[in-house]
Amino acid sequence: MRVITFALFVSLLGAGCQKQNAKEKRYQDFDSLVNAQVTYLTRSKASLKKKATIGCKSDSTSIVPDSTTWSHELDVFRQLDLINRPIYRDAYIVKDRTKDSKSNLLILSYEAPPTFTVPYLRLFYQDSPKRLKKLEALYQESNSLYNTKRILKMYFDDSKGKPYLTGYTIDGNQKMMLSDSTHYTITAEITF
Repeated sequence: MRVITFALFVSLLGAGCQKQNAKEKRYQDFDSLVNAQVTYLTRSKASLKKKATIGCKSDSTSIVPDSTTWSHELDVFRQLDLINRPIYRDAYIVKDRTKDSKSNLLILSYEAPPTFTVPYLRLFYQDSPKRLKKLEALYQESNSLYNTKRILKMYFDDSKGKPYLTGYTIDGNQKMMLSDSTHYTITAEITF
């Protein structure tokens, strides 16, 4: 009798785990996307030309990054993985195959209330989401010390059916407590 009870318990536990895993919903896997880009850009010995502007001051640089530098450069886009947290499981309205009015691309969009840390994410693609051309998202944080908003964009081309990064932009505003608001932009161009 104990063997049957134990076997029944184990089978119910297994079924519960399968249901739990089936409920886990991921909108997009940003870690995999960024890791794939870091690997591709490092192997290709891609060069990075970056221009940063803060207020009225600007600076630019050109380098051939190693994998650590590429990973650091693209870490800001890993923050978008926040939309995959269990608390946001059903919070986003997902729309697919919306036609972009400014191009011949289709859009897969994730929309949430404007108070969310990532209120929107849009993936622009050609024919299939595997042929990703552009990623655009708003990332915002607010606490008692500062408020910040960043519009993040990644631009892709495709090779052998896989997207590779050709550039990115970050356009943001930051307001620290007891100081003025600061506007900044970072524009990066990748060449092979």
